[in-house]
Amino acid sequence: MTVTGMTVTGMTRAGRSLVWDQLISLVRRSLRTSARVPQLLMISLTMPMAMLVLFSQVFRSVADGPGFPPGVSYIDFLTPAMLAVSTVMAGTNAGVAAAIDHTNGLHDRFATMPLPAWVPGAARTINEAVFTLARGALLLAAAMALGFRFHGTVLDAAAGVVVVMALAAAMSALFGRIGDLLRRPDVVQFAGMMIMMPFMFVSAAFAPLSTMPGWMRTVAELNPVAHAVDALRGSVLGTATIGDTIAALAAAAILWAAVTLVPRGTRGRRRGRQ
Repeated sequence: MTVTGMTVTGMTRAGRSLVWDQLISLVRRSLRTSARVPQLLMISLTMPMAMLVLFSQVFRSVADGPGFPPGVSYIDFLTPAMLAVSTVMAGTNAGVAAAIDHTNGLHDRFATMPLPAWVPGAARTINEAVFTLARGALLLAAAMALGFRFHGTVLDAAAGVVVVMALAAAMSALFGRIGDLLRRPDVVQFAGMMIMMPFMFVSAAFAPLSTMPGWMRTVAELNPVAHAVDALRGSVLGTATIGDTIAALAAAAILWAAVTLVPRGTRGRRRGRQ
């Protein structure tokens, strides 16, 4: 019995080691794939900065409105929102990457391998997390050049990073699932735009919700991006509460669970076994 127990334990450890090696290999592949298209990489990293400059100048008169928080500059109001918005925009990359993998037959190869179904999605999520941090650093550097100032504490900054990472994981899972379902990069990109717009604009990203219609404020309560914007803005302005952070993390976790825990079906695996 002891020998059998040791054998089972050894097999379990070997299985975990194999899955870990598979995950690392797929993460490296995702990073290399992104780096091999420098034009797309640069656009992905610099687009949020261009949007920050554009929106901060075009909509800065919003700060003069009666519903705007007193004593807050528009660049301080906008920057945390752009951290969330750029994370949503970048989520479409995970969907396109998933569709390309289907087009290239990579998922059919996965179906014939002893590879857990969650590993490719986890690799895409880690890849997006790396680029989320890079985009965030560039975005903050551009914001500081425009006069942005951080008013929170180190704990606020740490909470903000956690919120952005949670939102990135949820968006990567959502758009990755869309890529798995649609399987055509051009269709995924178009569908991603249609889904991305409500996430971005049914929130307080660009203007206070108090200035918007009542129905929009109601819908925003169900929008994980709206909760992320509120939490990030509170972290930047030094007014964050534990409730804001928990609400943002819970909304992102609910979206992630709703996407990842829904059965994927057997279409890809059946075809891979034929």
